Amino acid sequence: MKPARTKTPRKLLVKKGSQTSLKDPVGVYCRVRPLSLPDQECCIEVINNTTVQLHTPEGYRLNRNGDYKETQYSFKQVFGIHTTQKELFDVVANPLVDDLIHGKNGLLFTYGVTGSGKTHTMTGSPGEGGLLPRCLDMIFNSIGSFQAKRYVFKSNDRNSMDIQCEVDALLERQKREAMPNPKTPSSKRQIDPEFADMINVQEFCKAEEVDEDSVYGVFVSYIEIYNNYIYDLLEEVPFDPIKPKPPQSKLLREDKNHNMYVAGCTEVEVKSTEEAFEVFWRG
Repeated sequence: MKPARTKTPRKLLVKKGSQTSLKDPVGVYCRVRPLSLPDQECCIEVINNTTVQLHTPEGYRLNRNGDYKETQYSFKQVFGIHTTQKELFDVVANPLVDDLIHGKNGLLFTYGVTGSGKTHTMTGSPGEGGLLPRCLDMIFNSIGSFQAKRYVFKSNDRNSMDIQCEVDALLERQKREAMPNPKTPSSKRQIDPEFADMINVQEFCKAEEVDEDSVYGVFVSYIEIYNNYIYDLLEEVPFDPIKPKPPQSKLLREDKNHNMYVAGCTEVEVKSTEEAFEVFWRG
């Protein structure tokens, strides 16, 4: 049978600003926090669900002889002061976690001045879990019964995983559990009451169509980037009261697939939201 030949389709030209079915590489959202005191002046106005307008404060207008301009900024979506943690999660984080479980990378971060509400949005407060506990909850609700036994996957220093047989994994579990102060998080331990209310997410959420033929493992790390130095917040360094050592900066390296990673960074395997948050709290 002679194969049919077809013309190579011409590449479609996409005009700037035109609607395409492709996802934006980065989605920028704006969340407006309520004022701390009712008599404070508000300088931001939500125009619609994608636009905010900044107003110059009254005192500043007087000093400038009334010469001021109002500026509008557009975002993928704007969340007003009455937005709940769940509403924010459903729009901003849920699609990222769903993509993650289906094999795609994801990045989520907050940006703002001190006191703008970053910690409340990401971590949450008692009774109002933020994006982090909700993301963790969705991950473990989705892969719960498909997780590998602890230590079947072992992270190496090449930004990849080594796999060992279940017998070796069992021996390593027994060895670690026999240690006087095991470093591995455990679901058997009592949850720290300081964050117990933050991770008690009432709304059940999970990804659809999880690949049941795959086996999953969750590893967490916690680093701080400060003045171009990278610090591992989970690294356990022996404390010397006489000559304390300053924390050592980690190196950024490139793996064989040209992905960047932090060499020698602590990676902790976790099996539940509680275990993951325990590691986060330690960091």
